[in-house]
Amino acid sequence: MDFSKEQLARLWLQSAPMAAWPRLNKIREEAGGALALWERFTPVYYDFLGPETFSFLADSRAARCGPLQRDMEKCGAYPVFLGEEGYPASLASIPDPPDVLFVRGTLPNHFSRSIAMVGSRRATRYGAAQAKRIAKGLAEQGVIVVSGLARGIDAASHQGALDGGGQTVAVLGSGFSHLYPAENKELAERIIQEGGALVTELAPDMTPLPYHFPARNRIISGLSQAVLLIEAQLKSGTHTTIERAREQRRQVFALPGNVDSPGSELPLMLLRDGAYLCAGPEDVLLQMGWGETQAEQASFLPSSLSVSPDDPAYPILHALAVEEKTLEELIEETGRTAGELGAQLTMLELTGKIERRAGRAFALVR
Repeated sequence: MDFSKEQLARLWLQSAPMAAWPRLNKIREEAGGALALWERFTPVYYDFLGPETFSFLADSRAARCGPLQRDMEKCGAYPVFLGEEGYPASLASIPDPPDVLFVRGTLPNHFSRSIAMVGSRRATRYGAAQAKRIAKGLAEQGVIVVSGLARGIDAASHQGALDGGGQTVAVLGSGFSHLYPAENKELAERIIQEGGALVTELAPDMTPLPYHFPARNRIISGLSQAVLLIEAQLKSGTHTTIERAREQRRQVFALPGNVDSPGSELPLMLLRDGAYLCAGPEDVLLQMGWGETQAEQASFLPSSLSVSPDDPAYPILHALAVEEKTLEELIEETGRTAGELGAQLTMLELTGKIERRAGRAFALVR
């Protein structure tokens, strides 16, 4: 790889341990930029940086970042630089964007239709199934799914997007040489092979450390136009992604779940605080204005059913357009209570628009 002196200096600073970044940013600013600091790097910084960081930077500078470049080549990674071609515009707009982003795979040309899907590592069967279903539906509509490659909801979201034939981007809290968790290595390779990307602000040899992940979360939300929380407890690392999303003025969605489930704590809190309810991909598509319109949804209904999208019965009929659904499935898909649905279902049944079937299921009359 051929880098300009400026790019080499920026890679040099980016490859330092994350714990040293605040101090490095300070002296970089005082020096007048990465290249200026590279050219003026002397033992005067020893006490301020500490022996470990100073020695790392001195050795890396002397080797002209040779070990870093070899690590990138070994794992098939390349860097994109803030302010230069290839750097995602959505990420560049956040308050503290990474100066360098390391990439494996194919980084999308733009993230104008992208959503971060996040949630608990200890996913329930319900949460994992819904993450896959929603990610698949969004990917089929050309929406890029961004997540963190963690166990649970992250992995399910990536898998759903791939199953939908779409692009997905995984943001890591480690370098590429120490992919975490190791059990998702096969999923990571599938993401790359099927046209997606792995990205991180950490150099390839950086191991996953606890403080890497809260910082990682600002990139997940920063790459995206919206964030969808599937499930998480109130005291959850996922909460930091939601906080960053709000700071970055991203739209926030939440999936309703069983009120008795610990994983419903954070989604319910967000819904009470004004987050958009997401019971399926169509909720995101409509709210964000991404392609699928109410007219297109209506086309799934039989021509014999004349109903306005403003009709309170419309969400129920649309939910039944493809196949019959149980009461529980309708509650999940429409976001309505059993009481609200009961009244509507009775009226639709009396007017001959739907019929009741075995197993507390309902279907359109065609």
